[in-house]
Amino acid sequence: MRLFQTYTRRCKKGFTLVEVSASVVIMTLALGLAIGGFMFALKNTNENDVQSELDIDVQLAMERLKRDLRLSSLDKIFFYPQGPGPYTALSFPLAEDSDDDGLIELDSDGKIIWDKTVIYHVYPGSPDELRVTTFANRDNELSDALRQAQLDHVVINGNGSNTSNGNNASTKVIFENLLNWKIQQESGVFDTYAPELTRDRTDFGFVLLDNGSHTFKFTIVGKNSDSSGYKFGLDQLVVSPSGEREAEAQLPVTAQSGATAVSRYMAGGSWEGNHQLFFPATAKNQSFTLTMDNDRWEETNFEDYNSLHEKTEVAFDKTSSPKDFVIQLLGREVAWEAEQQTSSKASAPNNTFLQGETVFVHLNGSALSNNGNCIAYEGRKCRLTFQAGSTGRLQVSDVRIGAIPPTTDSVQWITPPDGFVDAKFKDSSGVSSIRSRVMNTNQTHTTEWIDLSINPTNNYLVAFTVENDANTCFPAAWANADSGFENYCLLKSTGTKTNQIYGLAALETSYPEQGTYTSEIYDTRTDTPKFQQIKWNAELPSGTTLLTKIRSGDKDDLSDAPSWDSLSGSAVSGRSVEASYKRYIQVQAILTSSSDGLSTPKLKDFTIDWPGDLSLVNIGGIVTMGPDQGIVQLTVDGTPIQSALTIGLEIYKNIFSFKGKAKRISSSLDTEIRPRNTGY
Repeated sequence: MRLFQTYTRRCKKGFTLVEVSASVVIMTLALGLAIGGFMFALKNTNENDVQSELDIDVQLAMERLKRDLRLSSLDKIFFYPQGPGPYTALSFPLAEDSDDDGLIELDSDGKIIWDKTVIYHVYPGSPDELRVTTFANRDNELSDALRQAQLDHVVINGNGSNTSNGNNASTKVIFENLLNWKIQQESGVFDTYAPELTRDRTDFGFVLLDNGSHTFKFTIVGKNSDSSGYKFGLDQLVVSPSGEREAEAQLPVTAQSGATAVSRYMAGGSWEGNHQLFFPATAKNQSFTLTMDNDRWEETNFEDYNSLHEKTEVAFDKTSSPKDFVIQLLGREVAWEAEQQTSSKASAPNNTFLQGETVFVHLNGSALSNNGNCIAYEGRKCRLTFQAGSTGRLQVSDVRIGAIPPTTDSVQWITPPDGFVDAKFKDSSGVSSIRSRVMNTNQTHTTEWIDLSINPTNNYLVAFTVENDANTCFPAAWANADSGFENYCLLKSTGTKTNQIYGLAALETSYPEQGTYTSEIYDTRTDTPKFQQIKWNAELPSGTTLLTKIRSGDKDDLSDAPSWDSLSGSAVSGRSVEASYKRYIQVQAILTSSSDGLSTPKLKDFTIDWPGDLSLVNIGGIVTMGPDQGIVQLTVDGTPIQSALTIGLEIYKNIFSFKGKAKRISSSLDTEIRPRNTGY
């Protein structure tokens, strides 16, 4: 009983002060830790939420700006503040899509219809606001000064009220937050370094050009760290809407420093025209300047697939200086070969039976297409090549050739209506003409030029006599075993017809009397271009002539243009273009050979110019890349060419901790935007 009472009295006493104090301390610590953890988690959650909000805002704002700018035109953008930048606001047009089909609407001239003006700007406050003010419908009659004043007003006042076209203005806030942004135009700079020599197409950028001459200055501004030099090579310049121009054709330069720009031959055919404009710079700031017209049609390589050739061809002339692609008459080539007509190589059967024989060889014209390959070219004159066999010598004499009217069914063995024309050989001294010629084993020999014109549609007979000598009666022979190909030769003494060709290896033609080159139809992109002059460069050997004709029309197929036959040709380069001032234009060149058919005129290039409209011009080209190439910058008329806009946007927000300390959360994005529309 006493023990129980003692225990009860102790329980009634409770906890001691020390125990209570300890408990309170423990509970306070636990509560403090819990609250601290909660506040830490709350703080992190708040920071993450703010960061996510800023990231979303900056992404959405930049994507919207990129979407709009890509549909605009670099030449129609105005900036705030005025000057070289960087800028904090910009104004630009948006194109019309009235039926929401995703396609930009064009006017009757094929130009873009700009129906809105959009201004992106910042309105300062607490917080700042990124705003977009839209003028719909756009007043396309505003001058540049009024367009700039409109932008300045919107930036200062925050909206488009009480400014030009203000009745059509509306303003929307994209987001509210503290922000910094800058807009900068990029200039046309291109790094031409590559580990191996090659070419690459580049887009230098856009520039607003009016008509007339402009200066294009290429300056070496540095080099890649991997490059061993500062050289620069330019294959082609693309100046829209005038298209491609051969860079070397723009020489000579109007100014240069530090090095000399030259035309360099590039073997192998990889470079257009097989040349490049080469500037062997050795250091930074060396430069060269070209002067070119804005609107100009230059034809130098004649590579357009829509051109027409009648007895003419595009040839790479290695005899000219510099080597160049030219338009020349088609000919002065082997026009027929026994190997081609029979589809067989030369052989040497036992030909002693031909001793003293007169042989007729049938040369197929193009109309007789079912008897092997035919005559390919036309010419004022011709000459024949004979070949001895591999088993002995050959002597031929009394060589004659005559034309047979074209047939489409079978070989006709008839005496040419106008008789035969005699062929002669030069003697061993190359002075006198003789009727007979001896060839050693496998040797060939060609007659002098024969005064007989060749028309590919005709068939021809060649007659010759094999010498009546057992030592010189071994012509080469070309045989075709196909029964569908026959009657190549007729032996006069026996009347035997054979599917073998004896002795006659080839027929060569001179140039034809005349041929024409008709260019592609060129689109000037101007409704009424006031054509100035046609200039051309050509080689005109003695006795040859070259005439040009020009026509134009409003329809892209020139079905409304005059016929070529109704136009007269002119031999004057640098003359005024007599064609009417219409959008599409075409050139025809008439080439006439010398009287002996052995010389042809060679058209090297031609140009036609006209005062162009004020327009945004895309400057691009094909540059040479290589291990010793530098970095180049292009300026036009002293102004750096603009290739893109670089926009940097930073959004930030200040948050406070539970202890009252401030912390800034930010999100930023930089991007390059290239407006693609040029008004067309």
